[in-house]
Amino acid sequence: MRTIIIAFTQPGLQLAKKAAQNTEGTVEIYGHERCTDGTIHSFYSVGEVIKEQFYQCDRILFIGAAAIAVRVIAPYLKSKTTDPAVLVADEDGKFLISLLSGHIGGANEWCSTLAERLGAAPVITTATDIRGMFAVDLFAGKHRLRIVNPVMIQDISGRILNHEPVGMTGNDEYIDLLEQAEKQYPGQIQVTKNENGEFESGIQIITEVHEKEVFLRTIKLVPMNLAVGIGCKKGKSLKEIAQAVYTTFAQNHLLIERIGVIASIDRKAQEQGIIDFAKQMKVPYRTYVAQELEQQAGTFTASSFVKGQMGVDNVCERSACAASGGGEKIVAKTACDGITVAVYKIKRNEE
Repeated sequence: MRTIIIAFTQPGLQLAKKAAQNTEGTVEIYGHERCTDGTIHSFYSVGEVIKEQFYQCDRILFIGAAAIAVRVIAPYLKSKTTDPAVLVADEDGKFLISLLSGHIGGANEWCSTLAERLGAAPVITTATDIRGMFAVDLFAGKHRLRIVNPVMIQDISGRILNHEPVGMTGNDEYIDLLEQAEKQYPGQIQVTKNENGEFESGIQIITEVHEKEVFLRTIKLVPMNLAVGIGCKKGKSLKEIAQAVYTTFAQNHLLIERIGVIASIDRKAQEQGIIDFAKQMKVPYRTYVAQELEQQAGTFTASSFVKGQMGVDNVCERSACAASGGGEKIVAKTACDGITVAVYKIKRNEE
């Protein structure tokens, strides 16, 4: 999780440092050149900072006028599924506003947590949050479900806010999750197979490539429950890595949206093509030392050449196994032009 904090004044810079101390993950502070103290990144144009950083970070905190934040991020907004979480605080730290990506990006939750730590008043305007109602994008984020067609969020949320219940369905593996949600939000969502067309709109957890939609208007959620292990020759590009993974998934009839983590050996920790692919998929990239991979339990496709080069007989299968928490092997080692790919299903308690 990478966060940047932007301040424009000396009081704002002091609040930025306090916020950084109370924020998890990697945090970088950017201060206007008139208030920088030599310990942070200095800038003259906030527009240049956002141009460079907007797509490279997960969260942004502006300390200053909300209007400045709105104007500077406007040209870069794409989708609620990809935009970073954005908060705005006044320089005195009295108010903290959740401005962008409240649910999927986690801005609302971050706002509540950080406001408590800073002693600020959280300002959250999302209707479902205010009224304590079910939000499909929040549900998806909490349970590691990727929304395939986010354009349908408005339809689902609109119906629920208008007191019109919507259906929910999925295979037996997820029935307990659906029933928990139904119990938590009675009268708003209802678990159903919709065989009689009871609900026009609904939420469906999809796991298969050609799975039939059961509602006339369906928002599709795909569990991010696959760990992808990658081994490759040095210098493979994002395009080459992506092509190898896409080809492997297509050949095995797997939804690319199910990728939840990318993994490899620690000697590939700085392999830019894999790093960029993980960023493109918006999933973590985990690497393991040879000894960790060697200790994985299971049957793996051994290679004496790989053993000599990497210190372990297999990289892609073993790293996928490690990242999955010892889950089920879905796709064995698959070679594609100097790249190897393997896929394991993440254990439910590891998701």
